[in-house]
Amino acid sequence: MIDLSHLLWPGAGLGLVSVVSQGWLVFSLILWVLALGYSLSSQAADPKATRYWLFMLLCFAGNMLLITALDALSFYLGFSIMSLAGAGLVLHSGSKQARRAGRLYLQLAIIGELLLFSALVLRAAAAGGLYDWQSWQTVPLDHLTIALFVLGLGLKAGFFPLHLWLPQAHPVAPAAASAVLSGAMIKAGIFGLWLFLPAGDPLLQQWGQGLLWLGFGSAIFGALAALCQQKSKQILAYSSVSQIGYVLMLLSISWLLVPEQQALALSALVAYAAHHAFAKGALFLLAGSASRYRLSQLDLLLLGFFVVSLAALPLTSGAMAKAALKQATAAAALPLALCLYLGALCTALALCHLLMRFRVEQRELLSRTVADSMPWLQRLPLLLLALAALTLSWGGALPSAWVSWLPLELAAYTGLSLVALAPAAIWAASWPLLLAVPVYYGLQRYAAAVLQQLGRRQRWVFFCSLWLKRRYQPLA
Repeated sequence: MIDLSHLLWPGAGLGLVSVVSQGWLVFSLILWVLALGYSLSSQAADPKATRYWLFMLLCFAGNMLLITALDALSFYLGFSIMSLAGAGLVLHSGSKQARRAGRLYLQLAIIGELLLFSALVLRAAAAGGLYDWQSWQTVPLDHLTIALFVLGLGLKAGFFPLHLWLPQAHPVAPAAASAVLSGAMIKAGIFGLWLFLPAGDPLLQQWGQGLLWLGFGSAIFGALAALCQQKSKQILAYSSVSQIGYVLMLLSISWLLVPEQQALALSALVAYAAHHAFAKGALFLLAGSASRYRLSQLDLLLLGFFVVSLAALPLTSGAMAKAALKQATAAAALPLALCLYLGALCTALALCHLLMRFRVEQRELLSRTVADSMPWLQRLPLLLLALAALTLSWGGALPSAWVSWLPLELAAYTGLSLVALAPAAIWAASWPLLLAVPVYYGLQRYAAAVLQQLGRRQRWVFFCSLWLKRRYQPLA
């Protein structure tokens, strides 16, 4: 722990307050380093590379600061740096679509920060002007403070219905920026909710049920909305809305459990967040490369690996993460089995659509030009993300000297991976995908035009953004 109170304000410091923050730092750092390595190749010929690296490194610094912060002001500083610098990544291309998406992103980011700042002021006042986490743990919450935290941090997390900026920002941001935006930066919202809303507070028992079902609604909505999109990065953006819903469910379950069982849900929370960071980050990198390069057999194998991981098929990190989710729901005695099966089916449909759009985009690229193969500097981060995903789910089987330095419960995660290999678990994971294939074929054959029309009905978001702009920047 680094004490900075003598240099800054009382309670200021950097450190890792628990195994949750330690695990969060590990998977976030891995994704950031590999995305930055990918950028060395993807942005090498970019005339705006200097600006790109400035905003990318500011986002990286802000993300690391908010995870390691030991007080509210340090967290808010890191959160603000990351959020505001993210606008530069969304605006990077300078196209009309990028400017519209950047305006919407910045508007919602500022609104979220104002809500978060208001919640921090109320919390600090209740704690007698103290900002450190230990002082806040013993101060009871109130409904207004909880609502402000949920709205302010939820706008960053991007779960339904606070997701409006996500599908607009991802298609225009560079691939590596989208990878960290979805894999690490939006999870700062969930991390902040865990940090600012301690599980022992009785009011969270009331909020937990509502947010649990909100998370499930986000999981279903995001997967179904992905079916209406025609660009791979938009499909991945809505898939992130879906997957962050499961992460919100795990956080809500941790509030509902008795103290002796909360560690189980928090371990599952870190596992699911890490799994999603590696799989979704890799798919965004692949989407960026597929728009410019011809995918080799190895690249297609990596694409398939990360897709089946999101589908939670056995032997993947997704199977381990879903087993952790089911274990947490069972511990809370929640009758969510049918809901999770419905979510798995919707996710499988979205992934079928993603694979189809990858195929179409590759075919269109190769019909226009003779595309080169993906550079190895872009392929290597994908291979390392696949290795990280395998280590997450099977690292407990490795010699302890190899992995004991990692602050992740790898032995427990490997145990969950073994649970997912039971015949009943294999069937439970496989039938949604088997059913999704004919259902998706039927949707594309008989309802493709309807789905495309639904996907185009997003203009109201930009109309609202433009209306808001005219409130603070009237026409001359």
